[in-house]
Amino acid sequence: MKNKIAMPADRVIWRQDLMSIFGVTSETIRRWLRANRLPEPDVDISNRTKGWRVSTLRAAGINIE
Repeated sequence: MKNKIAMPADRVIWRQDLMSIFGVTSETIRRWLRANRLPEPDVDISNRTKGWRVSTLRAAGINIE
């Protein structure tokens, strides 16, 4: 039997991850935030390091994974 590493059910998707997933730039992420196409980040480590919980994105209709 293979060992499986359990992934957190509600992991954080960082801005850089979101940019890679959608193939967009940081400016596009900013535009989506201003246009309310993305919810506000709910994980804020610093002014430049922000992220979203998977559950937050899913609640906004954005399915990742």
